[in-house]
Amino acid sequence: MTHPDLALRAEQAVIGAALRDPRQLDQIAYLTPDRMAHPTNRALMTALIESRTSNPTAPAARMPELVAQKAAVRGVGADYLRRIADAAPQPRTIASYARLVQEAAVRRDLALHLDRLRTTTAGQRGPEPSLDRLAQRLEPAQPNARFSEPAPEPYQPRTQPTNGQEVQVDVRLERQDAVLADLLQHPERVRDVSAWLYPEAFEAGLRREVYEAIVVVAERGEPVDQLTVEWEVYRQDPERYEVKVEVTVEERPDYLARLATTAVVVGAAVELGGEILAEDIRTKLAADFGSIDVTTRGPGAEPKLSPDVRMTGPAPQVEPAPLLQPPPAQQAPTIQPTIRP
Repeated sequence: MTHPDLALRAEQAVIGAALRDPRQLDQIAYLTPDRMAHPTNRALMTALIESRTSNPTAPAARMPELVAQKAAVRGVGADYLRRIADAAPQPRTIASYARLVQEAAVRRDLALHLDRLRTTTAGQRGPEPSLDRLAQRLEPAQPNARFSEPAPEPYQPRTQPTNGQEVQVDVRLERQDAVLADLLQHPERVRDVSAWLYPEAFEAGLRREVYEAIVVVAERGEPVDQLTVEWEVYRQDPERYEVKVEVTVEERPDYLARLATTAVVVGAAVELGGEILAEDIRTKLAADFGSIDVTTRGPGAEPKLSPDVRMTGPAPQVEPAPLLQPPPAQQAPTIQPTIRP
């Protein structure tokens, strides 16, 4: 199943984008309120659709009051909805977040059917390999108490770890973080950089996973931001999603939040990405040439015998060939002058 935090944030992104521009609801008519996991979000989605239908010309500024009045959820007022709208992405990208909500709903449906299959086949004999594989892929999450609360807090990214420690990284990893921050904040440069900067140039682990997720989301035509990239990272490796990162005390959501708020010069991904690529190439060349045995080329070093060569006895002594002497030089004949008496 999709991580409950990601599902909740995707639902709030859809609701917030619709509050900012109710006309965008026409793009996601397929997304019904029952696809929302949280009961508060189901009530808000229902109120949004009803408000859009009954007041099609109502300005966006009035939507928080109209929706809060129709939803009638404890703890949900106009101020609460304004905070959700302020934290939401651009309204034009609402379709992308609606697909995330739909994906999470499909996974919940599959997990529910999986539970029914388990109950039905509990008394049957014999292994069920296909069922076991499905169970591993769609293991239902434990009931989350947060989803039973009347109104979840609007999502706010945590820019610092919970223990207050500062993140300390070396220069090489700091350079990689700057490239990722630039791509996350300026996604229009992703395609240009990904054409020559391969993922293996990044440190194995979180940084490489984030770079691969950024490239995949951009190639898919989805908006590249903290939520979509984090969703893709979780999709690629759900088991490691909440594992703490090496060299930092941050978890993945905190790391992506830091990248999204890091001050970075526009275009840093191109310049620093070139340095990362050159450094990776130098490292690989050094490793390749370091494995070559060049001791036989040293002065005074004896050549190493190949293990395939077998010595059957002492090498025969060969007499050196005599030096060839140049032919004797012929003296030119002396011409005596003829003297007449």
